[in-house]
Amino acid sequence: MGLRAQDFQSPSDQNSNAGNGGDIIKHSVYLAVLDELRTRERWRDELHVIETHAGKGVYAPAAKEYAEVANDPGMRRSKLCVAQGDVFRRAPHGLGPVDGMNADDRPYAASAVLHAFALRDVPSKSLLLMDNNKGVADTLTRLFAEPAFRQYTSAPHVLHTKSSEQELNDRFRNSCFGGNHVVHLDPFAFVIGDEHAQKRKRYAELLREAERRVASKTLAAFSVFVVWGRRHGGKAKADLCGAGCGVPDGYRGLRATIGNERRITVEWCWGQYFAMLLAVPADIRDALGERIERYCKPFEPRLRTLFRVRH
Repeated sequence: MGLRAQDFQSPSDQNSNAGNGGDIIKHSVYLAVLDELRTRERWRDELHVIETHAGKGVYAPAAKEYAEVANDPGMRRSKLCVAQGDVFRRAPHGLGPVDGMNADDRPYAASAVLHAFALRDVPSKSLLLMDNNKGVADTLTRLFAEPAFRQYTSAPHVLHTKSSEQELNDRFRNSCFGGNHVVHLDPFAFVIGDEHAQKRKRYAELLREAERRVASKTLAAFSVFVVWGRRHGGKAKADLCGAGCGVPDGYRGLRATIGNERRITVEWCWGQYFAMLLAVPADIRDALGERIERYCKPFEPRLRTLFRVRH
């Protein structure tokens, strides 16, 4: 079919952010999670990934941060950049090039496509992708019709839902997940502003349920991505670094929800403040934390302001 830049231009909050400093580290963490799980016997042959706010799968062009990374010799050797190269190989092994971009622009494969490619060799797998924007969901559905995904016995499932969080809560309540499921909660800038207090409470409830399931081995791993937004720099630093009261029901409250023996935190600043919280089985926590550090290390020159992985 062939990809064109105009295929990915439907309006979306992610259009200007895909491939920014948040995505680059977040997606490196996602790759580390799957790679570490696949070294373990209980996940080697069966893995199921669920993403909320999944996005379009490909963004053309990417944010300027990824364009800079792709031109840097040291960063090009990162796991993320290698995975990006794999995605855009010539069809049918990859998606092929994206036509219609400026010469200095770069396409960016986001988490939906990165996960699909990372799961290719897993014998028993599924990928459930939720998004509340119908245009985004339709773009993703069209993308999965490309020849690169024909090896799937069934294509990754794209679900247009009014609320990814409610859908996730319903699936938790109905015990739809098991010990081979990985769930990534990726709300867009969810701790910006007092108007989102109720949303933050909902994320805390979801995280408590995920933590309980990881502890009981009825969920393989869970992550939540935290974005503060450029206009909330002072509040973000307080919430992230503990200077002042932070944000009510914000990052530090979420962090305390996960037991120490299962918790990994990744905190960084690349243009703005970001963090990830992961609940993972205690017996893989340290190995996964070390893998995350390795996968993110090539980007450290851009992360001098703040970068730390705690496990």
